[in-house]
Amino acid sequence: EEQTVEQDNHEAIAHLTKGIAVLTTLGDTPERGQQELVFQVTLGVSLVAVKGYGAPEVAEVYTRARALCQQVGETPQLFQVIRGLVLFYLVRSQTQPALELAEQLVSQVDRHTEVGPRMLGHYHLGMALFQRGVPVEAARHFEQAMSIYDREQHRHLAHTYGIDLGVATRGFLAWPLWLLGYPDRALALGQEAVTLAKELGHPFSLVFAEC
Repeated sequence: EEQTVEQDNHEAIAHLTKGIAVLTTLGDTPERGQQELVFQVTLGVSLVAVKGYGAPEVAEVYTRARALCQQVGETPQLFQVIRGLVLFYLVRSQTQPALELAEQLVSQVDRHTEVGPRMLGHYHLGMALFQRGVPVEAARHFEQAMSIYDREQHRHLAHTYGIDLGVATRGFLAWPLWLLGYPDRALALGQEAVTLAKELGHPFSLVFAEC
């Protein structure tokens, strides 16, 4: 099954790359820009699956997609594009651009009512702040994301975002709390993350929690 998924991603990359090449030969219209944006965002997902968030190709795709978002205007793809860039910079320990983009992410999603993006925005901002060495503020954003989470309502988001946000926020919140002098609470959160991941039966979330 893993080989099939990897093969599917390689095929998707090949087709999307060809599709984008064809689109570049067309006139520069809003419709063409919107279509390329869809292709670029989809290509980013497959590239991440094959090469990881820190690959230069991932940055190229999401940077181009961000430029297209600015051309197209208000578009639902912007959240996913900024998130992709945040993770690219975090994985490469480029914390300043990661922080700036994560702040944009939170500013964007706080204007909307969708719960998933709001949780994810605060979670990523917490990650950026933690890597920047600001544990108090990092903990605040992890706690904000965790306070929104409802296991029954939001468990399906693990398949949308790749990880259960209840598990992820508990796992990351444990780190700044430990550094701030609350080891008992940090350990309890880590144990909660493992228990929740086992109950949800989401393999990647469980691996994350165990780490």
